[in-house]
Amino acid sequence: MSLMKARRGVAARQHIIDATREVLLDGGLDGFTVEAVAAESGVARSTIYRHWPEPRDLVVETLTSMGRDFPIPDTGSLKTDLEAVAQLLRPVFDDPRARRLLLDVTRAAAADSEIERIRNQAILDRRQPVQVILQRGIARGEIDPDIDMAMACHLVEGPLMSAAVLQNLPLTDETITAMVARIVKALS
Repeated sequence: MSLMKARRGVAARQHIIDATREVLLDGGLDGFTVEAVAAESGVARSTIYRHWPEPRDLVVETLTSMGRDFPIPDTGSLKTDLEAVAQLLRPVFDDPRARRLLLDVTRAAAADSEIERIRNQAILDRRQPVQVILQRGIARGEIDPDIDMAMACHLVEGPLMSAAVLQNLPLTDETITAMVARIVKALS
């Protein structure tokens, strides 16, 4: 296979994954069909099936690809680092399609071990920046060094997820500032 053909193959796969992401965001897991991906991407169903003989594998690969490359803020302060993380997550929380997909994936994880694995990995990926921020807070003396790291991560993530995903409340700058102030107080 020529290098040019290989590059086109990689580009075609990415184009299909991008289209699948849009289909999942628009219709959730229940709205996913190969036909919908073909319509969104302009790629023939046969091409999609050639790359992913099992449509579920396309969903799994697409979900796995979503949300990578999450930067870890380093402002020099626990409070402003946590505010920065919340601001990075805000576009996801502000998008009703993304919120619905988060809930769909959570629901599907109860019945599908591969979706559960992806969801759990996504949680770990999102938790990693929070852990680094908390560890920096410990090093700066802003947090008790004996804190239970898993519980501290829940304390940071819980209010944001509850407000944005479960209660469908907008995460305004003021809301983020108020939440983070309470979280920092609880961690101190």
